[in-house]
Amino acid sequence: MWTYYFLLSLCIITQVQSKQIDLSYRGLKKEDFFARLQSTINIREVTDLNLKGNRFDNFIDCSTHLDHMKTLDLAENHLGQFLFLCNDGYALESLNVSHNFLEYIDDSSLNNKVSKLKILDLSFNKLSTINETMLQHMKILEFLSVASNPIVNLHENAFKNQKSMIHLDLTNVSQVFFPSTLFKAMTNLSYLNISHNKIEILPYLPLSLEELDISSTNILYVDNLIFPRMMKFYMNHMPNITEVVLNDFENLTMLEILSMENNPILSEFRVWPPNSRILPRLQHLSVRGCALETLTDDLRPIMQRVSIVDLQNNPWHCDCRMQWVNRLNLSNELSREIKCKTPDQHTKKILAEIPNHELVCVEISTIGYTAILVSTTIILLVILVGGFWIFWKGPLRQWSLPKRGTETVSYKNVVESSNDLISHLIVADDHNDE
Repeated sequence: MWTYYFLLSLCIITQVQSKQIDLSYRGLKKEDFFARLQSTINIREVTDLNLKGNRFDNFIDCSTHLDHMKTLDLAENHLGQFLFLCNDGYALESLNVSHNFLEYIDDSSLNNKVSKLKILDLSFNKLSTINETMLQHMKILEFLSVASNPIVNLHENAFKNQKSMIHLDLTNVSQVFFPSTLFKAMTNLSYLNISHNKIEILPYLPLSLEELDISSTNILYVDNLIFPRMMKFYMNHMPNITEVVLNDFENLTMLEILSMENNPILSEFRVWPPNSRILPRLQHLSVRGCALETLTDDLRPIMQRVSIVDLQNNPWHCDCRMQWVNRLNLSNELSREIKCKTPDQHTKKILAEIPNHELVCVEISTIGYTAILVSTTIILLVILVGGFWIFWKGPLRQWSLPKRGTETVSYKNVVESSNDLISHLIVADDHNDE
C-alpha cells in the first residue's frame, strides 16, 4: 500500500509543475486524498484538479486549500454533498459533480463563495428540486446541465438570475410541462436541450436560440417558430408527430441542420403551399426511419439545394409520383437512399435502379368505373324501393278512404268500458235503400 502511495506521489510531483493534477480513476477515498496525498502537493498553486472516478462520499473545502483552483472535477464519485465553507471566496470557474448521489443542493454548496462559476455540471444525480434560490448566486454562469435528474419541483423563477447563460441542458428531468416564464430571463441562451420529457406543448423560448433539441417529447406539432439565429433543430423519436409542413419553418432563415429521425407515425412531409424560398441555408436534412411513403414535387427546390439528405428506412411506395426524384440527378444521389417497399414488383429495389417508365400509378379502368357506377345505382334503387314499401305498409295503411257512392263512414270495434257497463257499438254500412 505504501509503495502505491509513494509511486502516486512521484506522479503528482511531476504534474505539479504544470499546476494540473490528474488523480482520476485511482480508487481514492477522501481520506486518501486529504490525509495522505495532499501533503505531497502544493495545493495552493494547483489550478486544475481532476478527482473523477474515485470513491469520495463528500467533499468539504475546509480540509484543503483551493486558493487558485479554477477547475475541479468530482464526477463519478459517491458524493452525497459538497460544501464550500472555509474561505471567503474562490477563483473556481468550472465544477463537475455529475454522476454522483446528490439529492439536494445545500445552501453551503452553491453560495456566494463560488459565485465566479461559469460551468456547472449537476447531471445524473438524484436531484428532485430546483428552487428559486439554488442558483441565485450563479449570476455569471454560462453552462449548466441538470440532465437526467428526477426533478419533480422546477420553480418558475429557478433561472431568473441566469442572464449570462449560453448552454442549458434539461434532458430527461421528468417534466410534463415547463413554466411559461422559466426561460424568460435567458436572453443570451443559444443552446437548449429539453428532450426526453413528456411535454406536449412547446414553452416560450428565447429568440437568441441557435440550437434546439425537442426529441422524444409528446409534442403534437410545431408551427410559427420564430428564431432568427437558429442553426440546428432536432425533433427525433417523437411518437405523436404525424405531419411536417416545412412552411411552418419559414422564419428559420439561418437553419442549417434539420433532423426528424425515427418518428414512427410521420407520414406527411411537404411544402404547402409551394414556396421555393423556405430554409435558404439548409445543408443537412434527415427524415430517416419514419413512415413516409412518397415525396411530393413541392419538395423539389429544397432537395436540389440541400447537400446532405437522409431518407433511408422509410416504407417507400415507388410509383409515378416518385419519377421526379429520379430525374433530379443530384450529386447527393438522393434516389439511391430510397429502397422501395411497395408495390410488389419493386419490393426491395433501389429507386435509382428502376427506369421511370416502370414507375406507374395504378389507375381504375373504364370497365372498372362502369362497374362501380352500376353497382352504386342498383344500391340506391334498392334503398328507395325498400323505403317506399315500408312507408306504404306503415303510415299510409292507417287511413281508410271513403268509397265512391257512399255517404257513411264505418267504425269498427269501438269499445267503451266503465265499472258498471260494457257496451259495444257497431255501426254497419247502410246503403241508400231506406
